Formats: sequence, C-alpha cells, structure tokens
Amino acid sequence: MPDCSAEYQKGLDYMARRGMQALCDSPVTEDQPFLSVAFTAPELCARCGSCVGVCPSNAIVVGEKFYPALNAGNCVACGLCGDVCPGGEVQYADLAEQVFGEPFTDRGFDGWVENTYVGFSTEERIKKGGAGGGVVTGLLYHLLRTGQVDGCLVTRMNHTTPWLGEPFIATSFEELRESQGSRYSIIPVNSLWSQLRERPGRFAAAILPCQVHAFRKLQKYDPELAAKITTVIGLFCGGSLEPDLSSEMLLVRGIKRSDITNFKFRGGDWPGQMQAVLRDGRVRPLHYSNYKDGAYNYFTSLYMPERCQTCLDGSSEFADISVSDAWTRDENGEYKFKEHSRILVRTQVGDELIESATAAGDLVIHDVTTDPSYKTHKMQTRRKGSLVPIRVDRWRRAGRKVPVYDRAIPDDVTVKERITERLSSAMLRAGKFKPFRIVFMGFLTSMLAVPLIKVRLYLKKRKYQRRSAAKRGAQ
Repeated sequence: MPDCSAEYQKGLDYMARRGMQALCDSPVTEDQPFLSVAFTAPELCARCGSCVGVCPSNAIVVGEKFYPALNAGNCVACGLCGDVCPGGEVQYADLAEQVFGEPFTDRGFDGWVENTYVGFSTEERIKKGGAGGGVVTGLLYHLLRTGQVDGCLVTRMNHTTPWLGEPFIATSFEELRESQGSRYSIIPVNSLWSQLRERPGRFAAAILPCQVHAFRKLQKYDPELAAKITTVIGLFCGGSLEPDLSSEMLLVRGIKRSDITNFKFRGGDWPGQMQAVLRDGRVRPLHYSNYKDGAYNYFTSLYMPERCQTCLDGSSEFADISVSDAWTRDENGEYKFKEHSRILVRTQVGDELIESATAAGDLVIHDVTTDPSYKTHKMQTRRKGSLVPIRVDRWRRAGRKVPVYDRAIPDDVTVKERITERLSSAMLRAGKFKPFRIVFMGFLTSMLAVPLIKVRLYLKKRKYQRRSAAKRGAQ
C-alpha cells in the first residue's frame, strides 16, 4: 500500500510550486464539484484516464472497468481532475482558438484540415502488422528513431489478462510493434501522464478524440506537464467498446480466457478479423468474414458506452495529425488504396512530422487533398455528425445528463434521421442487458450470420454498380 501521507505531501508540494490554492478546506467527498465528472455523473465519464494522470497526489486510480476510483485521503483539492475532464463539457470554439487560432465551432466531420494524404509505412514489419499500412506506428517509430521523442504513449493487450487492453510507454521498436493493431475497447491512455511527471524527455501520444480533448485542456491547466507531449496523433473513433466485449466473445465461442495469450481485434490479412491466439500458438477466428463486412459492424450497437453515444468528435479534430482507414472505393466498388491509411494534417507540428518522415523514407504518401472522396468518412459522419447531435438534444430535453457543447444541432434534420436515431438508441439500450448481448453475439459470430454478410456485400455491390451506371450515363 502506498504511504498516503507521503502522496498527500507530494500533492501539496506540487500545488505550492504552482502557487495553487486548495478548493476546499474540509475532507474531500466524491460529490465535490471540482472533481472530474466521473464522481458526480459517471454516465458522462469517458474513462480516458485523464483525471488519474493529472492528479499530483495519487488520489485517483484506475478502478473497475477502467472507471476512476477516489482515495479521498490523498486528495489535496487542487481541482485539476475536473479542469482537464472532457466528459462533462467540450467547448469547440475554445479548443479551436487554442489549437488553430480561430474560434469556430463546426467545420464538418473532418474538422480543420491543412492537407490530406493516404500512405503506408516503408518498414515491412510495421506495414504488415498495422491495421492500415502501419501509418501510426510508422510515424511514432520515425519520431523515436530520429530522437525527436524518447517514448510513445500507446496501447497493447495486457500480458496477464490478454482479453483486456492496457496503456504503456513504448521506448523501442519491438515495444512499438507490440502496440500495433487496432484495439477498440476502452483503454485509459491518459493515465500515463502520471508517469511523465517523474520521467525526463519528450513524448508522442496516439490517442482517441476524448483523450485529445483532455490533452488540450491539460495544456491550459498544467502546461508544464503537457509540454512533455510534443506530438499528438489522433485516431478516428466511431465509439469505444465496453471491456466486457472480449470476455463475452470468448465465452460465446467456447474459449476459456485462461487459454489465450492475445486477443486481436484486426488480426490476419487486411482488413483483418477478430481473433484469439491460443497458448499452443493456434489462431482462432472469432467470427466469419472480416472486420469491414463481418460481425464487428454490429458490436457498436451492443457494447458502446453511454458517453460514446453522445460524442460529436469522430476524427480527433484537435490532434496534430489524425489517421483513419482509407476505405474509399472507385465506381466499381474496389478499394483505391488497400492497406493504406488516410492522414489528415492539422497543425504545423503535424506538417513537420509528415515532411520529416517522408524525407527520411519512413513513410510513402499520396496527396489526395483535392480529391472530394477523401474529405469525409460517410458512415461515421452519419453516426456522429447527424445522429449524435439529435440524441444529445433529445436526451437533454428529456432531463438526462448529457455533455455541454457549444456545437448546435443541425437545422436540416430529417424525419428519417430522427427515426434512425431512435432505432439506434433502442439497440444501444438493449445492449445493456447481458442475456440479450450473449444471444445476439452468438448469432453474429455463427454460421447463421453468413447470409446477413452476403446480403450486406450484395447491397454494397449494387450500390457501386448503380453509381458506375449513373456516371456512364452522365458522360
């Protein structure tokens, strides 16, 4: 057990160095308004780990299902956890002015973009190990290899409990390779900030939109700590998944958790599929088809946390660089760039990183800035750009707790969109009940789902055939 008095004193010393005053002079309880929203409205908690990472006295730790837990005896009432929390409020105009120098609230789903590229890492092991050409890991490795950073804040599956993810600081090529691949489960990456307090050097972070929001707040409220992170690579996000997903998927597929050494969300050949790596080295696919066309598409309707259901940012709008899959297809339905990622450069830091990585030969890119088909992500635009604002507005009017945004609901909401949002919310609500999740997952991961996959692929093919015919007709 930690020496609470020593931790408490460390927090007091930190406040003294910064000239901070305690926000209360009585014993701290979880209902104090200066604490992060996790303690007053846990349904708004993004479980990003920011309150854990920023606490100077170790009063907040990662608890069950990655929610923060308070050790009130260590709390020095500094208020930093509430200051950096992205769960209860995101003021887009403030963040935009801070990062880009212009106080706008909405520039569309992609946000502020200087240049757009598609690309891949030239390091073959990184390219093959990544979800889309290894761009994120390739950029991080370039920063590490060239001495621009001393470590990278990333994630991996836990060695002891390999069905759960964990954050860690990678400082070598092999550790970065271990971090490769998408992990769509909740992982409190910003909890690593606490390690940076005692650790010299400069760092890069590959993080989700909510974690980017918190980092930008950290720059305002604790610039000394924030300065340790010099580069932020933002990941596109359609919503994280509850950590129960992997355990329940293994249960449905008849695999004991003790029998696996790794859980892959996108293992195997691109675009990948969910897999379990067994102790004897065998790899067990956990569903039919692949990540893009198979069961994963429906898991977001079962396992998305409540806070993710009210998040408006799917493209990490305030990162230096944002990275997503390059799903864009031609008129025949074929991918234009297989095993590539789409790269949105937002800041001078991001521009200098791309220039440095390409000049060193660590990254191959194609400039698609003027190609309109790369200016948005259609599925996520529909989900976060249109459905989420409707949901936030509806829940607010119903008296439910929702985040405070300065981004307004669109004026041109259609009846179809309102119905779609209702149906989507109904499915998410049903996903809170474990028996329903287990039955539905059993169907999605069985042979019974194959016809559903075939219908999905047929409809996609028809869509591109119609689009191609329309284009020929216009000519």
